[in-house]
Amino acid sequence: MQLDLRKAARLIRKQITQRVRDYPLYINEGPGRDEASIQQITIGYQFDQSGWLAIIFDTRPQAKNDGEWNSYIEPNAIEFDEWHRAFSDLVENGSPINLILPDGTKRKLGKGTTVEQVAESIGITIRDALLQARDNGVFAGLPLAPNCSYVVEEHEGYFGWSDQVEAGPQSEQAYLDHLEGDVATKSEAGQVEHWVKVLERIASGKENESKWSFLASDHTIEQLEALGDQAIVPVLKFVRKWADQPEWEGDRPKRKLIELPMQRPTIDALMLVRNSSCRTPEVEKLLCQILQKSVQANSDRKLWGIMPLWTARCLSKLFDHYPELKQNESTNELVNRDEYLSKPSKKSQGD
Repeated sequence: MQLDLRKAARLIRKQITQRVRDYPLYINEGPGRDEASIQQITIGYQFDQSGWLAIIFDTRPQAKNDGEWNSYIEPNAIEFDEWHRAFSDLVENGSPINLILPDGTKRKLGKGTTVEQVAESIGITIRDALLQARDNGVFAGLPLAPNCSYVVEEHEGYFGWSDQVEAGPQSEQAYLDHLEGDVATKSEAGQVEHWVKVLERIASGKENESKWSFLASDHTIEQLEALGDQAIVPVLKFVRKWADQPEWEGDRPKRKLIELPMQRPTIDALMLVRNSSCRTPEVEKLLCQILQKSVQANSDRKLWGIMPLWTARCLSKLFDHYPELKQNESTNELVNRDEYLSKPSKKSQGD
Protein backbone atom coordinates (compact mmCIF):
# COMPACT_ATOMS: atom_id res chain seq x y z
CA MET A 1 0.00 0.00 0.00
CA GLN A 2 1.23 3.50 -0.78
CA LEU A 3 1.49 5.90 2.16
CA ASP A 4 2.07 9.47 0.98
CA LEU A 5 3.37 11.51 3.90
CA ARG A 6 3.38 14.65 1.75
CA LYS A 7 -0.41 14.59 1.97
CA ALA A 8 -0.23 13.90 5.71
CA ALA A 9 2.12 16.85 6.22
CA ARG A 10 -0.31 19.19 4.44
CA LEU A 11 -3.22 17.97 6.56
CA ILE A 12 -1.19 18.31 9.75
CA ARG A 13 -0.21 21.90 8.93
CA LYS A 14 -3.85 22.67 8.13
CA GLN A 15 -5.00 21.13 11.42
CA ILE A 16 -2.42 23.10 13.41
CA THR A 17 -3.64 26.33 11.81
CA GLN A 18 -7.27 25.43 12.51
CA ARG A 19 -6.58 24.59 16.16
CA VAL A 20 -4.77 27.89 16.65
CA ARG A 21 -7.65 29.76 15.00
CA ASP A 22 -10.23 28.00 17.20
CA TYR A 23 -8.32 28.28 20.48
CA PRO A 24 -9.92 31.51 21.79
CA LEU A 25 -13.42 30.28 20.94
CA TYR A 26 -13.59 27.09 22.97
CA ILE A 27 -12.86 25.75 26.43
CA ASN A 28 -9.39 24.25 26.26
CA GLU A 29 -9.68 20.45 26.10
CA GLY A 30 -6.27 19.89 27.63
CA PRO A 31 -4.44 19.75 30.97
CA GLY A 32 -4.58 22.89 33.10
CA ARG A 33 -6.86 25.90 33.49
CA ASP A 34 -8.52 27.57 30.51
CA GLU A 35 -7.25 31.08 31.25
CA ALA A 36 -3.63 30.11 31.96
CA SER A 37 -0.80 30.49 29.46
CA ILE A 38 0.19 27.53 27.31
CA GLN A 39 3.26 25.80 28.71
CA GLN A 40 3.47 22.89 26.27
CA ILE A 41 2.05 21.94 22.88
CA THR A 42 1.94 18.20 22.25
CA ILE A 43 0.99 16.38 19.08
CA GLY A 44 0.15 12.78 19.86
CA TYR A 45 -0.60 10.12 17.30
CA GLN A 46 -1.25 6.42 16.77
CA PHE A 47 -1.19 4.08 13.79
CA ASP A 48 -0.98 0.47 15.00
CA GLN A 49 -4.43 0.04 16.58
CA SER A 50 -6.11 2.96 14.82
CA GLY A 51 -4.94 6.01 12.90
CA TRP A 52 -5.31 9.46 14.43
CA LEU A 53 -3.53 12.65 15.48
CA ALA A 54 -4.35 14.97 18.39
CA ILE A 55 -3.03 18.46 19.19
CA ILE A 56 -3.08 19.16 22.93
CA PHE A 57 -2.48 22.52 24.63
CA ASP A 58 -1.14 22.09 28.18
CA THR A 59 -1.59 25.08 30.53
CA ARG A 60 -0.40 23.47 33.78
CA PRO A 61 2.15 25.76 35.49
CA GLN A 62 4.63 22.90 35.80
CA ALA A 63 3.73 21.16 32.55
CA LYS A 64 6.14 18.41 31.59
CA ASN A 65 6.43 15.57 29.15
CA ASP A 66 4.61 13.09 31.40
CA GLY A 67 1.99 11.62 29.07
CA GLU A 68 -0.92 13.57 30.58
CA TRP A 69 -2.02 14.46 27.05
CA ASN A 70 -3.30 10.88 26.68
CA SER A 71 -6.28 11.83 28.84
CA TYR A 72 -7.45 14.36 26.23
CA ILE A 73 -7.26 12.41 22.99
CA GLU A 74 -10.92 11.99 22.08
CA PRO A 75 -12.02 15.66 21.92
CA ASN A 76 -8.88 16.66 20.00
CA ALA A 77 -8.26 13.78 17.60
CA ILE A 78 -8.67 13.73 13.84
CA GLU A 79 -8.50 10.49 11.88
CA PHE A 80 -5.62 9.32 9.72
CA ASP A 81 -7.06 5.97 8.71
CA GLU A 82 -4.46 5.45 5.99
CA TRP A 83 -1.73 5.10 8.65
CA HIS A 84 -3.57 2.21 10.28
CA ARG A 85 -4.54 0.57 6.98
CA ALA A 86 -0.96 0.62 5.72
CA PHE A 87 0.47 -0.78 8.95
CA SER A 88 -2.24 -3.45 9.27
CA ASP A 89 -1.67 -4.55 5.68
CA LEU A 90 2.04 -4.91 6.44
CA VAL A 91 1.51 -6.85 9.68
CA GLU A 92 -1.45 -9.00 8.67
CA ASN A 93 -0.70 -9.66 4.99
CA GLY A 94 3.00 -8.93 4.59
CA SER A 95 2.20 -6.23 2.04
CA PRO A 96 4.99 -3.61 1.97
CA ILE A 97 4.37 0.05 2.67
CA ASN A 98 5.48 2.16 -0.29
CA LEU A 99 6.36 5.30 1.62
CA ILE A 100 6.65 8.76 0.09
CA LEU A 101 8.36 11.14 2.52
CA PRO A 102 7.46 14.84 2.67
CA ASP A 103 10.52 15.71 0.57
CA GLY A 104 9.42 13.27 -2.16
CA THR A 105 11.90 10.55 -1.24
CA LYS A 106 10.50 7.06 -1.77
CA ARG A 107 11.14 4.25 0.69
CA LYS A 108 9.85 0.70 0.88
CA LEU A 109 9.02 -0.76 4.29
CA GLY A 110 8.71 -4.49 3.87
CA LYS A 111 9.41 -7.71 5.73
CA GLY A 112 11.41 -7.10 8.88
CA THR A 113 10.15 -3.56 9.35
CA THR A 114 9.68 -2.78 13.03
CA VAL A 115 6.83 -0.81 14.57
CA GLU A 116 9.43 1.73 15.71
CA GLN A 117 10.51 2.36 12.10
CA VAL A 118 6.96 3.12 11.02
CA ALA A 119 6.46 5.28 14.12
CA GLU A 120 9.62 7.23 13.33
CA SER A 121 8.62 7.94 9.72
CA ILE A 122 5.27 9.36 10.82
CA GLY A 123 6.70 11.05 13.91
CA ILE A 124 9.38 12.93 12.00
CA THR A 125 6.74 14.12 9.52
CA ILE A 126 4.68 15.49 12.43
CA ARG A 127 7.75 16.99 14.10
CA ASP A 128 8.78 18.85 10.96
CA ALA A 129 5.25 20.21 10.45
CA LEU A 130 5.17 21.37 14.08
CA LEU A 131 8.56 23.08 13.83
CA GLN A 132 7.59 24.74 10.57
CA ALA A 133 4.46 26.13 12.22
CA ARG A 134 6.46 27.33 15.21
CA ASP A 135 9.17 28.96 13.11
CA ASN A 136 6.62 30.61 10.79
CA GLY A 137 4.85 32.25 13.73
CA VAL A 138 1.64 30.23 13.48
CA PHE A 139 1.45 30.04 17.28
CA ALA A 140 2.26 33.73 17.81
CA GLY A 141 -1.36 34.67 18.50
CA LEU A 142 -1.71 32.16 21.33
CA PRO A 143 -1.07 32.95 25.02
CA LEU A 144 2.23 31.10 25.05
CA ALA A 145 4.48 30.94 28.10
CA PRO A 146 8.00 32.26 27.40
CA ASN A 147 9.46 28.77 27.70
CA CYS A 148 6.65 26.90 25.94
CA SER A 149 7.88 23.48 24.83
CA TYR A 150 6.89 21.43 21.79
CA VAL A 151 6.46 17.66 21.93
CA VAL A 152 5.60 14.82 19.55
CA GLU A 153 4.70 11.42 21.01
CA GLU A 154 3.35 8.16 19.65
CA HIS A 155 0.53 6.88 21.87
CA GLU A 156 2.33 3.63 22.77
CA GLY A 157 5.75 5.25 23.18
CA TYR A 158 7.25 3.99 19.91
CA PHE A 159 8.46 7.51 19.05
CA GLY A 160 9.07 10.61 21.11
CA TRP A 161 10.61 14.04 20.50
CA SER A 162 10.80 17.36 22.34
CA ASP A 163 12.48 20.66 21.53
CA GLN A 164 13.72 20.82 25.13
CA VAL A 165 17.17 19.57 26.04
CA GLU A 166 16.85 16.05 27.41
CA ALA A 167 19.26 13.87 29.34
CA GLY A 168 21.79 12.06 27.20
CA PRO A 169 21.80 8.39 26.28
CA GLN A 170 23.64 7.54 29.49
CA SER A 171 20.40 8.09 31.41
CA GLU A 172 18.53 5.79 29.06
CA GLN A 173 21.17 3.10 29.46
CA ALA A 174 21.08 3.51 33.22
CA TYR A 175 17.35 2.84 33.13
CA LEU A 176 17.79 -0.28 31.01
CA ASP A 177 20.51 -1.45 33.40
CA HIS A 178 18.03 -0.95 36.23
CA LEU A 179 15.51 -3.15 34.42
CA GLU A 180 18.08 -5.88 33.86
CA GLY A 181 19.39 -5.96 37.43
CA ASP A 182 21.29 -9.22 38.01
CA VAL A 183 19.55 -11.11 35.22
CA ALA A 184 22.85 -12.03 33.54
CA THR A 185 23.77 -14.23 36.51
CA LYS A 186 20.60 -16.32 36.29
CA SER A 187 19.68 -19.47 34.40
CA GLU A 188 17.44 -19.12 31.37
CA ALA A 189 14.43 -20.13 33.47
CA GLY A 190 15.46 -17.53 36.03
CA GLN A 191 15.77 -14.92 33.29
CA VAL A 192 12.24 -15.65 32.11
CA GLU A 193 10.99 -15.26 35.67
CA HIS A 194 12.90 -11.98 36.03
CA TRP A 195 11.42 -10.43 32.91
CA VAL A 196 7.89 -11.59 33.68
CA LYS A 197 8.24 -9.82 37.04
CA VAL A 198 9.20 -6.66 35.14
CA LEU A 199 6.01 -7.02 33.09
CA GLU A 200 4.09 -7.29 36.36
CA ARG A 201 5.66 -4.04 37.59
CA ILE A 202 4.73 -2.28 34.37
CA ALA A 203 1.17 -3.59 34.45
CA SER A 204 0.70 -2.47 38.05
CA GLY A 205 1.89 1.06 37.21
CA LYS A 206 5.09 0.89 39.24
CA GLU A 207 7.36 1.68 36.28
CA ASN A 208 5.59 4.95 35.42
CA GLU A 209 7.74 6.99 37.82
CA SER A 210 10.69 7.16 35.41
CA LYS A 211 10.96 9.40 32.35
CA TRP A 212 12.31 6.37 30.52
CA SER A 213 9.45 4.08 31.48
CA PHE A 214 8.15 4.05 27.89
CA LEU A 215 11.14 1.82 27.06
CA ALA A 216 10.29 -0.84 29.63
CA SER A 217 7.72 -2.94 27.79
CA ASP A 218 9.58 -3.08 24.46
CA HIS A 219 12.89 -3.92 26.14
CA THR A 220 11.33 -6.62 28.30
CA ILE A 221 9.55 -8.26 25.36
CA GLU A 222 12.80 -8.23 23.36
CA GLN A 223 14.56 -10.11 26.16
CA LEU A 224 11.75 -12.64 26.43
CA GLU A 225 11.71 -13.14 22.67
CA ALA A 226 15.43 -13.92 22.76
CA LEU A 227 14.75 -16.65 25.34
CA GLY A 228 12.50 -18.49 22.87
CA ASP A 229 9.50 -20.73 23.38
CA GLN A 230 10.28 -21.42 27.05
CA ALA A 231 9.03 -17.88 27.77
CA ILE A 232 5.61 -18.33 26.16
CA VAL A 233 3.72 -20.16 28.93
CA PRO A 234 4.96 -17.85 31.74
CA VAL A 235 4.08 -14.84 29.59
CA LEU A 236 0.57 -16.17 28.97
CA LYS A 237 0.09 -16.80 32.69
CA PHE A 238 1.02 -13.16 33.25
CA VAL A 239 -1.58 -12.05 30.69
CA ARG A 240 -4.20 -14.36 32.19
CA LYS A 241 -3.75 -12.67 35.57
CA TRP A 242 -4.83 -9.34 34.04
CA ALA A 243 -7.36 -10.63 31.52
CA ASP A 244 -10.41 -9.91 33.68
CA GLN A 245 -9.45 -6.25 34.12
CA PRO A 246 -10.64 -3.34 31.94
CA GLU A 247 -8.02 -1.80 29.67
CA TRP A 248 -9.53 1.69 29.78
CA GLU A 249 -10.63 3.91 32.62
CA GLY A 250 -13.99 5.28 31.52
CA ASP A 251 -16.24 4.25 28.66
CA ARG A 252 -18.21 5.84 25.89
CA PRO A 253 -19.97 8.25 25.68
CA LYS A 254 -17.52 9.90 28.11
CA ARG A 255 -14.93 11.99 26.30
CA LYS A 256 -11.98 11.05 28.51
CA LEU A 257 -10.79 7.47 28.22
CA ILE A 258 -7.53 6.69 29.96
CA GLU A 259 -5.41 3.70 29.00
CA LEU A 260 -4.55 1.77 32.15
CA PRO A 261 -0.96 0.61 32.80
CA MET A 262 -1.77 -3.07 32.23
CA GLN A 263 -2.81 -2.60 28.63
CA ARG A 264 0.49 -2.15 26.86
CA PRO A 265 2.51 -4.96 28.51
CA THR A 266 -0.33 -7.46 28.12
CA ILE A 267 -0.89 -6.62 24.45
CA ASP A 268 2.86 -6.62 23.76
CA ALA A 269 3.00 -10.04 25.43
CA LEU A 270 0.22 -11.36 23.18
CA MET A 271 2.06 -10.01 20.13
CA LEU A 272 5.11 -11.97 21.29
CA VAL A 273 3.01 -15.14 21.51
CA ARG A 274 1.46 -14.54 18.10
CA ASN A 275 4.92 -14.25 16.52
CA SER A 276 6.11 -17.49 18.14
CA SER A 277 5.75 -21.05 16.88
CA CYS A 278 4.67 -22.48 20.23
CA ARG A 279 1.59 -24.61 19.49
CA THR A 280 1.31 -26.80 22.58
CA PRO A 281 -2.01 -27.78 24.22
CA GLU A 282 -1.05 -25.71 27.27
CA VAL A 283 -0.58 -22.61 25.13
CA GLU A 284 -3.98 -23.16 23.50
CA LYS A 285 -5.63 -23.70 26.88
CA LEU A 286 -4.12 -20.52 28.32
CA LEU A 287 -5.18 -18.48 25.30
CA CYS A 288 -8.74 -19.78 25.60
CA GLN A 289 -8.80 -18.88 29.29
CA ILE A 290 -7.53 -15.39 28.49
CA LEU A 291 -10.14 -14.98 25.77
CA GLN A 292 -12.99 -16.01 28.02
CA LYS A 293 -11.86 -13.71 30.85
CA SER A 294 -11.25 -10.72 28.57
CA VAL A 295 -14.56 -11.15 26.73
CA GLN A 296 -16.36 -11.24 30.05
CA ALA A 297 -14.48 -8.12 31.21
CA ASN A 298 -15.66 -6.26 28.10
CA SER A 299 -19.16 -7.65 27.72
CA ASP A 300 -20.89 -4.62 29.26
CA ARG A 301 -18.66 -2.00 27.65
CA LYS A 302 -19.49 0.26 24.73
CA LEU A 303 -15.80 0.45 23.78
CA TRP A 304 -14.01 -2.87 24.18
CA GLY A 305 -10.38 -3.27 25.03
CA ILE A 306 -8.22 -4.99 22.43
CA MET A 307 -7.10 -8.03 24.45
CA PRO A 308 -9.88 -10.26 23.03
CA LEU A 309 -8.84 -9.33 19.49
CA TRP A 310 -5.16 -10.07 20.03
CA THR A 311 -5.94 -13.31 21.84
CA ALA A 312 -8.12 -14.38 18.91
CA ARG A 313 -5.29 -13.48 16.51
CA CYS A 314 -2.97 -15.76 18.49
CA LEU A 315 -5.42 -18.67 18.34
CA SER A 316 -6.08 -18.20 14.62
CA LYS A 317 -2.39 -18.06 13.74
CA LEU A 318 -1.10 -20.83 15.97
CA PHE A 319 -3.97 -23.34 15.69
CA ASP A 320 -5.61 -24.22 12.37
CA HIS A 321 -9.08 -25.01 13.74
CA TYR A 322 -9.87 -21.43 14.74
CA PRO A 323 -11.53 -18.94 12.35
CA GLU A 324 -10.31 -15.52 11.31
CA LEU A 325 -11.53 -12.91 13.73
CA LYS A 326 -14.39 -10.58 12.91
CA GLN A 327 -14.07 -7.16 14.51
CA ASN A 328 -16.53 -4.33 14.96
CA GLU A 329 -14.28 -1.46 13.87
CA SER A 330 -16.29 1.08 15.82
CA THR A 331 -16.37 -0.68 19.20
CA ASN A 332 -13.42 -3.15 19.02
CA GLU A 333 -15.90 -5.95 19.81
CA LEU A 334 -14.86 -9.47 18.81
CA VAL A 335 -17.99 -10.24 16.83
CA ASN A 336 -17.44 -13.98 16.33
CA ARG A 337 -16.22 -14.74 19.85
CA ASP A 338 -18.61 -17.69 20.16
CA GLU A 339 -16.74 -19.44 17.34
CA TYR A 340 -13.64 -19.37 19.54
CA LEU A 341 -15.23 -19.99 22.92
CA SER A 342 -17.22 -23.01 21.75
CA LYS A 343 -14.20 -24.96 20.49
CA PRO A 344 -14.08 -28.44 22.11
CA SER A 345 -10.32 -28.18 22.61
CA LYS A 346 -10.88 -25.77 25.47
CA LYS A 347 -11.33 -28.31 28.23
CA SER A 348 -10.95 -26.20 31.33
CA GLN A 349 -11.06 -22.63 32.51
CA GLY A 350 -8.98 -23.24 35.61
CA ASP A 351 -5.32 -24.01 36.18
